[in-house]
Amino acid sequence: MKNFKLKKVDLDRIERVYLASLRVAILGVATLCLLGAIFFGGNALWRVFVSTQVEENPVEVTGAQVAAELKKAAPEKAGRDQSDEIPTAIRQAHARWARDVFPQYYAVYRTASQAYKKPEDETLSSQQLMDALGYDLESYAGDAGKAQWFVNSTNYQQQALAAVTAAMQDSAVVSQLTEYKAAEKTARACSTTYQRRSVWDSYSTACYNWYVYPQGCQVTRSVPVERCVPAYPEGIVSPRVAFGRADEEFFRLWSLQSEQVRAEARAIRDGRETTRAQIGPNLLLALQILGAFLVVMFFFLMVAIERHLRAGARPAPADPVTPPEAEEDRLDPDTDPPPAPPEETPDPAPRWSRRK
Repeated sequence: MKNFKLKKVDLDRIERVYLASLRVAILGVATLCLLGAIFFGGNALWRVFVSTQVEENPVEVTGAQVAAELKKAAPEKAGRDQSDEIPTAIRQAHARWARDVFPQYYAVYRTASQAYKKPEDETLSSQQLMDALGYDLESYAGDAGKAQWFVNSTNYQQQALAAVTAAMQDSAVVSQLTEYKAAEKTARACSTTYQRRSVWDSYSTACYNWYVYPQGCQVTRSVPVERCVPAYPEGIVSPRVAFGRADEEFFRLWSLQSEQVRAEARAIRDGRETTRAQIGPNLLLALQILGAFLVVMFFFLMVAIERHLRAGARPAPADPVTPPEAEEDRLDPDTDPPPAPPEETPDPAPRWSRRK
């Protein structure tokens, strides 16, 4: 049977390796904690400077857009609210607008009307056009959207004047107005209205002799009446209709873009509010990671102190014995006295001499 030699286990070496590995691991965790605390703290600090004030982009409607919309069907005109009591401030604001702004707008219509109207057509006055377009005082006091924009917004006033002027001078609109001036009423426009008329109703029993032949009574009812009048061919528009459509299309495009701009600004503002809402959680997380870092460093310090105390408790190694040759080499012949010769020990007497 073979004899197995067991190697002596070096416990001190294993302990040193283990403590060194533990130190490296603790330093790695502490470094990660410190980097995490710096990152989340910086992230929270960055969010503090995120502004929630978002400026809306300016709305711009061009004459080309209005002219392009004029080729489509005109939208239905919204009803206007009526107000019996109008505050003085609203009256004054509308009066200033009617005096300073609307005359320039009216001049665009008046120029087109005088250039392309027929002899029997009448050019509307400034007040008549204001009422027809929905810019009268009652509409403005009733919070009509178009009147509110036109009277209160300088940007809307400037763009409306520029866009409608450009649209009325567009080649497509000028072509329509030229055709209108030369067109004749060769078509018919029919409409149905209801009028109160006296008719015979054979099922009515409202009279005293309804049962006598012919059965029924004479009653008054609303009956449909179709009326047809001469009209221009389809696609022919007058200056008044063309200007009204240009005004309506500008307001529609302005409202659409305004809503888009507000929605974009609202989305950006909500995003920034969400960003700022993460300040507290990120700061809390940074503090937690910093606390973990301090705990890890505390344990690292305890391990370092323990190793230092263990090293100090070990006995110091003994000084090696210096041989005589080395001692003679260390003597200085000029200052140190020569070493004394070794004493001679007398040899003991031989045994035979003791016997004498």
